Amino acid sequence: MNFSFMKPSILVSTLIAVVVLLVAACGPADTPAPTPADNPPATQPAATDTPVAEEAEAATTGDEAEEPAGSEAAPPPAAVSEGAASELEPAARADMYSEVPPMQIDPSTIYYATLKTEQGDIKAQLFADRAPVTVNNFVFLAREGFYNNTTFHRVLDGFMAQGGDPTGTGAGGPGYRFQDEIDPSLTFDRAGLLAMANSGPATNGSQFFITFAPTEWLNGNHTIFGEIVEGAEVLDKLTRRDPTTNPSFEGDLLYTVLIEESETSLLPTPLPPTPTPTPFAPTGAEADERLLATVEPAQRANYYNTAPELAIDTTRQYTATIATTQGEMVIELYADAAPVAVNNFVVLSNLGFFDGLPINQNSPDNALIFGSPDNNPQHDVGYRIQAETNLTHTLEVGSVAYIPFQLPTGELVASGSQLLVARIVPPATANAQFSFFGRIIDGLEVLDALTTEDTIESVTVHESE
Repeated sequence: MNFSFMKPSILVSTLIAVVVLLVAACGPADTPAPTPADNPPATQPAATDTPVAEEAEAATTGDEAEEPAGSEAAPPPAAVSEGAASELEPAARADMYSEVPPMQIDPSTIYYATLKTEQGDIKAQLFADRAPVTVNNFVFLAREGFYNNTTFHRVLDGFMAQGGDPTGTGAGGPGYRFQDEIDPSLTFDRAGLLAMANSGPATNGSQFFITFAPTEWLNGNHTIFGEIVEGAEVLDKLTRRDPTTNPSFEGDLLYTVLIEESETSLLPTPLPPTPTPTPFAPTGAEADERLLATVEPAQRANYYNTAPELAIDTTRQYTATIATTQGEMVIELYADAAPVAVNNFVVLSNLGFFDGLPINQNSPDNALIFGSPDNNPQHDVGYRIQAETNLTHTLEVGSVAYIPFQLPTGELVASGSQLLVARIVPPATANAQFSFFGRIIDGLEVLDALTTEDTIESVTVHESE
């Protein structure tokens, strides 16, 4: 596993969904590419610093691209989007902008985008009300002519068609990045969804993709901002192109993207939002009873929905003994500097939340992670807590932090229970992304011995003056 503050261009496997923020936070431009279900590592785009065409592995298919049966190229349209970008050759548009475009759309208006391709027209209704920043970006680039004469550079059968890169390599973009807009009412449960390709949280630019089938493993990781309303048969006709096996073949041409506004929706009226659940937070009232220790670990996933109120005395000293199948580790907790993080850890530990949990992931040259009750990187205790970053404590082997997340607003928060224990010395810059709230003061040899075959037997908190 990679502590992505060390090597931001590498993504890890089973916990990619929870540590991917670190990848995006401090690295060079990566290749946005949503990952197929049968292509581990799991749920996020594989990030590289080179164009897809240059990272080809051993070919697994023939040399020829899969041509759609009986297809003839549609002629270029009479009208195309004309703007500053349209005056440049496609490759020259890469990085032509330095800032995210200002808000120009009306989120209450219905927008349609017609993708004029050499296979025909594909019309999408854009979700301006649920992804206004993303739709505004797409509308801006389309009207600028940024997409004119680009290609669908990655089209994988049964998965998706990806376009929007002016260089056609998979590594190009407009020159800026912007945040995700993950709407829980929008999931990858059907074909024809229009979404942003990315290389981690808050790395959206110009590249987009359209799904050929349900792709639930992408849920929560890519912004869905539209849906095909006309031209599904054209989408199916797009020439399949896997740049890792046939990089020299050019994909189908996208002549232009035309934007229109309307007062009428072509999609069914969406269901009303789910009512806000009643807050359910862990408390320290039953500290001596360790109530959660009697609950099966998998059943503790998403057990609560609200962080606990402050139950510790920040003027006192706290340590925690983590008993594992390899022995014990003692952690010094920074209650004065990170009261939210320490309070949350103390309350959950006293309730027995961590008792019997698995080691979720372990990499000797990076970190150990635990705190997902059912070993699912998408699951923790069920809530996020305030991030307490930029603390002054020296980072070292054995430093303990919560896994960070970035909200669509750009705000940094932390997992309520997934913890990361450093197995290398983190750089000082890691403090900007991680909520480090303690360090191992005894038992580093136990940390070295732990593997994913081990479990956390219990966590016991000690309080002193």
